[in-house]
Amino acid sequence: MSQFIQRTELKTFYYTPVHCPFCGTRVMGADPLDETRITACQHTLFIAHDTAFEYRSARLNANLSLEGMSDQQVEAAWLADERGIDGFTDTVTLTDAISRQDKRRDRLAKGCT
Repeated sequence: MSQFIQRTELKTFYYTPVHCPFCGTRVMGADPLDETRITACQHTLFIAHDTAFEYRSARLNANLSLEGMSDQQVEAAWLADERGIDGFTDTVTLTDAISRQDKRRDRLAKGCT
């Protein structure tokens, strides 16, 4: 299977905040009172880590046929992939979709124009 989504893995500067590469919005950690608060912009497809999605956009749900599925059903779908959530999200077919992965915290932020 060819991979549609482009993946960038940060191994050294893993502590840098996650920003959208298209508009510059800080999608994680923008709230000084709650660093875990997600402030996804219109380009963010999803934010996830090795054990769960933290945010899924309607575009991601439509692209991966997740509409109407419960969180438990979505989890079962990506757990069925031998590569887990990475393998599952590699099947995104939106043009110019990208991934930034923080190897220490295993945070993923995806964006698409």
